[in-house]
Amino acid sequence: MSMRAGTDQHMQTNTLAWRGYEIAVQPEKNEFGAWRAKVSVRKASETIAEFRPETVQPEWLTEPEAVRDGLEWAARFIDRKLAASPDRG
Repeated sequence: MSMRAGTDQHMQTNTLAWRGYEIAVQPEKNEFGAWRAKVSVRKASETIAEFRPETVQPEWLTEPEAVRDGLEWAARFIDRKLAASPDRG
């Protein structure tokens, strides 16, 4: 498992290689100052899913909490996708 952080002009994008997929998480601050995560899951050059996780606590007090939540949601999404796939990928 590897994680790297890349920076763009407005926010940091955190990426994680997970079971042959790339997870990208961009933390965003909402109008109330709380953090949420925008998540993208890709395999090769194809985007599999983009979403904003709706969690029990959908807003986080810190940027790292939002990133961790986004990475965890995406890893579970990939694990479920692989478990449901007859060819496992």
